[in-house]
Amino acid sequence: MNPIIYILIEIAERELDSKLLTALYLVKKGFHVIVGYQWALSENRDCLPVGTFFFKGMNKIHTDNMARVRRFGHAVVAMEEELLGLCGYPPGDDNFREVFHTDANHHCQLFLASHEFEVKVVKKIMPDLNVRLTGNPRTDCLRPELVSMYDSVMEEISEVLASGYILINTNLGYLNSRLSSKIESSVEKKVVPEDQEFARRYNEQKGSYIKWERYDMKSTFKLIQLFGQHDPNQKILIRPHPRESLDTYTRFSRKYPNVEVANNQNSARPWILASDILVHTGCTTGAEAVAMGHPTISIQGKDSDFVQYRTTNQVSYLANTAEEAYQAVQEFYAGKLKLGNPSKLTGFWPAQAGEFASEKISNEIHDFYLSIGGLFTDFKLTFSSPFKQIRLTDFHKNKMLVELSVVEEVLKRIYQNLPAMPQMKLYEICRNVFYLRPL
Repeated sequence: MNPIIYILIEIAERELDSKLLTALYLVKKGFHVIVGYQWALSENRDCLPVGTFFFKGMNKIHTDNMARVRRFGHAVVAMEEELLGLCGYPPGDDNFREVFHTDANHHCQLFLASHEFEVKVVKKIMPDLNVRLTGNPRTDCLRPELVSMYDSVMEEISEVLASGYILINTNLGYLNSRLSSKIESSVEKKVVPEDQEFARRYNEQKGSYIKWERYDMKSTFKLIQLFGQHDPNQKILIRPHPRESLDTYTRFSRKYPNVEVANNQNSARPWILASDILVHTGCTTGAEAVAMGHPTISIQGKDSDFVQYRTTNQVSYLANTAEEAYQAVQEFYAGKLKLGNPSKLTGFWPAQAGEFASEKISNEIHDFYLSIGGLFTDFKLTFSSPFKQIRLTDFHKNKMLVELSVVEEVLKRIYQNLPAMPQMKLYEICRNVFYLRPL
């Protein structure tokens, strides 16, 4: 086993900053680190030096890839990006089997949990799995020590827009997906376990989720209409979820000169910080905004079963209708209303102070590496055969399309905020794959 960690990224927009921060803490521990698009690294499992694969999820797709990399002698650790925003079981779902496939128990050797609820979920499904509570490194970049890393992009946004704006973040992944129904169906078949009873429950839950999204969609368009008709001088910016199509909002926004649609392929955080206030419909970006001390409103149906299990609804100011949200915005501007409760976040997300989640993760991986007999001897990166580049279709490009200059800029901002981080040498192996070598 070699002292090299392969950090897999699925969606660069949400994961790149935190995975690079984690990589630096691993370099500090003496590891070599390759950070890259998950499919590129998994595809090259045969030519990479035997090391540790750090997966970003535990569903059937990831579990199948875990099995493949284990056949080539690699070790496997994992975390789960999809449950960061949850604090309870959704209606009709008490096992998350589409997220945590039971076969992962045979291939994953260490699981790093984002919060206590996730520990509970994983231990219920896989009681024998080695689980450690570390927190999620995505929350590290929201803390006061690091949040200023978004200042330069935030200032660029402010200069272009030239005025304060209200940001509306949407999350209609089912009703407004940018993916074709054929691709959606294909991905779903790969993720959902082949079990008739589970499939029945999954479809029931999906139906409830779509019903929830319909209310969110109705509320979002009503809110846009209210601002468009009654506040023509107030700039409104819509930023759809990365999974969504922009066209739906672009067409609707043409009715109102004060409403624009933002690009959704880069981090949402600078857009949040540059805004006066964030309005969302139960999106995790709401909790992220609260963590950054930013005023936030969540619109959720009064009788919705989906309110309580999302952390963002626990810490955002809650409005039940678009009209209530519109009124809350007016009261906020008048100085009559405080929006968001950062103090409550500590009850849901660990590592909000003290040691960063990314540092805890590096410590756990270091201890795991030693426990399986790993040594920190002289190591030089070589491939047993040429590194294969995968063909980047639009599906892949929407998930990760990162140039070396972008990685350099993120690392520069991390160093500016955390100057004690270890120095390293950065290389680009190919598009979307980068090597951090300790000095």
